[in-house]
Amino acid sequence: MNELDKIIDIIKKLRDPVEGCPWDKKQTHNSLLPYLIEETYEVIEAINKKDDNDIKEELGDLLLQILLHSEIASEEKKYNIKEIINSLSDKMIRRHPHVFKSKKKLNEEQLTKQWKELKQLEGKKIVKNSPYSSINSYLPIMLQTLEIGKISSNYKFDWKDYKGPSSKVKEELNEVIHEQEKKKIKHGKIEEEIGDLLFSVINLARHVKVNPELALMKSNKKFIKRFNLMLKNFENKQKFINTTSKEKEKLWYETKNCRKMYEI
Repeated sequence: MNELDKIIDIIKKLRDPVEGCPWDKKQTHNSLLPYLIEETYEVIEAINKKDDNDIKEELGDLLLQILLHSEIASEEKKYNIKEIINSLSDKMIRRHPHVFKSKKKLNEEQLTKQWKELKQLEGKKIVKNSPYSSINSYLPIMLQTLEIGKISSNYKFDWKDYKGPSSKVKEELNEVIHEQEKKKIKHGKIEEEIGDLLFSVINLARHVKVNPELALMKSNKKFIKRFNLMLKNFENKQKFINTTSKEKEKLWYETKNCRKMYEI
């Protein structure tokens, strides 16, 4: 028995209606969704930590989710894990004729064009009523915004370089401030301007080749680390709360330069 057959057999036993695990056997595609998302982000965290053992473990946990979904489908006589693998193998060969057939060297633009043509041959429409119809609505919203920018760029509707979105970020920030300083504040209008500001920031990230989702994830972790280091200066939460804003700001900047900030 090879490794794949071994884990398939384990999943089948976990899902066995009589002798299986009560938790595993009651799961459905929908009930597993939160775990699929959680495990995906834990893989990302492990990669960011550059911990190979952690990456290996988290990839295993993500694989478990795939195996559970495939076993549920197998029980419903729809498809199984081996069919998923065979379908993927066929697709990879079909989508990479420059590797498996012609060995023709293509640049990035030619590869994108070929990929779209091959998807259309498979019966998958890239464009329905809009160039943006191909964007997965379940992607995190920042990644959807990135895709909008990429598609717009393919239509030559984009800034020349990072200076364009940089200027737009400043413009949108000023509009947020302008709305907030009005005597009669309209929440809906501020929300709209904040949305425009975020859209511009994400497009700036695209132009400087930064993934905004990962960048924000790292900033969140950095903030939490700095804040926790600050709290170590106080015996309890209340003492921190009672400290003046000026003292907190001083501590914040001291923490920023603390050596422990750069320790993993």
